[in-house]
Amino acid sequence: MNEIIKICGVALVGLVAVSVMRGLKNDFSAFAGIATGLVLLGFAVGAIYPLIEYIQKITEGNGFSLYIETILKALGIAVVAENAADICRDFGESAIAARVEFAAKSLIMLLALPVVESLLSLAFGVLE
Repeated sequence: MNEIIKICGVALVGLVAVSVMRGLKNDFSAFAGIATGLVLLGFAVGAIYPLIEYIQKITEGNGFSLYIETILKALGIAVVAENAADICRDFGESAIAARVEFAAKSLIMLLALPVVESLLSLAFGVLE
């Protein structure tokens, strides 16, 4: 409960800072928004890290580690790309944001190839 109060507090302070800066000089308001977003991202990563460790601990040695590892890497790629694309959009560069998102999707598909291969070999093994 304390974490969400901190997160909301940082978001509100950032919102006020962006609003004040937008009134004074519009050029710096995007930087305040980015800084607020990075602080919030830090909170989120800090909250997710123990969950990731727990998931890795319970999947060790049971054959699911490949799948869990792939899911966690894909989640990391998606979060980083989404934040980078949002920063690009904050600066009015929607074309660059779209390319970042496309690159992330391509990387996630590439990352999923071993999982697809494993599932296909399992399916062929069942059919034999």
